[in-house]
Amino acid sequence: MIIPDDIAPESHDDPDISVEAWRRLNAPPKARNWLRDRMRTFRFLRSPARETLLPGGGRAFSDAVIASVAFNRPDMIEWQIHLIRRHLAEKDGYVVFDNSSRDEARVAIRDLCRRLQVPYVGLPRNRMLVSASHGLALNWIARNFVVVFRPSLFGFLDHDIFPTGPFSVRERMQGKLLYGRKRTDTPTPGGWFLWPGFSFFDGSVSPRRLDFSPSYRFHMDSGGGNWPRLYRACDPDKVRFADKRWLRFGDGRDEFRDYFLSVDGWLHAGNASHWKAPQVDRREQFIALLRQAGGPDQPDVRFEPL
Repeated sequence: MIIPDDIAPESHDDPDISVEAWRRLNAPPKARNWLRDRMRTFRFLRSPARETLLPGGGRAFSDAVIASVAFNRPDMIEWQIHLIRRHLAEKDGYVVFDNSSRDEARVAIRDLCRRLQVPYVGLPRNRMLVSASHGLALNWIARNFVVVFRPSLFGFLDHDIFPTGPFSVRERMQGKLLYGRKRTDTPTPGGWFLWPGFSFFDGSVSPRRLDFSPSYRFHMDSGGGNWPRLYRACDPDKVRFADKRWLRFGDGRDEFRDYFLSVDGWLHAGNASHWKAPQVDRREQFIALLRQAGGPDQPDVRFEPL
């Protein structure tokens, strides 16, 4: 049984985390690899997309760009496409950006998007890992795609977060520059950042100004690079943070074993990319929640372990 729970998982968004504890969870890159990583970043951001499919030529993107970063899970993307089309007001601005590390996953996601007539961009081969890979993918999207269309609003989604009811980003952002899920798990005093898996920006924010890389100086995960560039000086009245609601199905307090997360009504699985080795298989519980939101035309998808 899945029930709402006001008790957060252990260590989630812990604002009292120490520098030492943060570094244990987020090991900074080795100094000897600094130049190598800088060169990889430089080349990646200047590389063209491996493949681009834009049905209709992208005419809707001047209104909104909603960028989903795919990673090795066509099953997640198929369900996300279905629920975005069913529930999201800005569905015409939805684009799948493929950061997959496995060629067979890229082929499956590309073919899925082609069959369903969903805009698809295959990102360059990304040689960074985990948070650094995700942050670099987001920076490519901001600097090589969003700047081209200059939408009135833009935002970013993880591949494992799904709207479960009617939703408009524009309505949530009325009068705001920023909207999304706030993270506070940093030892930087007063520090916070938007989790890039659910983060949205008014079109007046320059995409070139943004940096979604992890910040090892300020001890923040991917998205934390925006703290010194944008978030720190942003007027609090121009920011709207999403509400979080925990959905418990396990007996413990582990974030990726016992819970799912609802973010302003969007269902987030967490760890779909298996950056952390799964301890249990959560497919059955998660599929049950998706089916409640999927309607009569929901897809019949064979899920990989979750």
